[in-house]
Amino acid sequence: MTLDPREKDVLSIIVQEYIDHAQPVGSRYVAKKSELNLSPASMRNIMSDLTEKEYLTQPHTSAGRIPTDKAFRYYVDNILRPGLLSMERRKDIDGYLSQAGWEFSDLLEQTSKLISNQASQLGMAVAPSIGFARWHQIEFILLRPGLVTAILVFQGGIVQNNLIEVDANITSEDLIKYSNYLNDRFQGENLFQVKQNILREMEEAKNQFNDLYSRAMKLVKETFVQESQRDIFLEGTVNVLDKLDKSDISSMKELLEFMEQRTNLLEILEELTQGKGLSIAFGSEFYGPQLGEWGLISSPYTVEGVPVGLVGTIGPINMDYSKLVPMVDYIAKMLTKIIENRFQ
Repeated sequence: MTLDPREKDVLSIIVQEYIDHAQPVGSRYVAKKSELNLSPASMRNIMSDLTEKEYLTQPHTSAGRIPTDKAFRYYVDNILRPGLLSMERRKDIDGYLSQAGWEFSDLLEQTSKLISNQASQLGMAVAPSIGFARWHQIEFILLRPGLVTAILVFQGGIVQNNLIEVDANITSEDLIKYSNYLNDRFQGENLFQVKQNILREMEEAKNQFNDLYSRAMKLVKETFVQESQRDIFLEGTVNVLDKLDKSDISSMKELLEFMEQRTNLLEILEELTQGKGLSIAFGSEFYGPQLGEWGLISSPYTVEGVPVGLVGTIGPINMDYSKLVPMVDYIAKMLTKIIENRFQ
């Protein structure tokens, strides 16, 4: 539903004031703030029209108006003009992320903490699917006859460990031969390519394998039986709780319960990851009215130009989008740059 210029101006003032103070906005304030030179009575008429169109709601008859999630959607799509991130904040972000450890999980954990600190609300970082990572090396450690630990290291610092049951006659010397062969065979290939090659080659040439090749391929196939689920790093629950009134605790409980439903959360974040850039979503859009008071600003980070993971912040729907949007966007770009410099 389109708004005329006067409605757009009034809605912009109300949303911005609600972002700043989280209180109902009255017609007198709007008349004073607006450049339309209209009386409070005229403003009430415009606000009444916006209420009928479901952009505003009035908690009490004598109270001012509150923007709905529909109003916030219109605001971020048609009115929002994100600010510029200061050089000082950019340097702070660069310095913080550059100190993160070399393991990918440590980098993402630090990223979620950084976002939480910068936004003073929930910070989030979603790990890539393990299938994107490129093979660096594999090592097999014989724990006891018949039981081996497979340590698979990917370019990017991602490490996957699995326990594998093997023939009791396999020795440590055998395992060294297998790992040397596999590292030479799959160096630089991503996990999807490795798995496809293993299945195809074992099927096409299973009767032609020499013993070393056959045992090595079977062993690495067992390593992939249990593929790790994507990790989500969340920080800053206390930041949000500190800002909530007692009446808002139930809303926070709804959010926490939603985030505990890992499957649903991952499905939503997976869809957002596939987007081409920064996204702003509201709880009522991706889940339902239970989360109507919450918003999510997210942006994907990429590997070789392909979105593989997500960073973002979750906060009250009246969070300061003009400040948070450029921050999230910059952190996603910095994370992409770090991955390219460190791990490619």
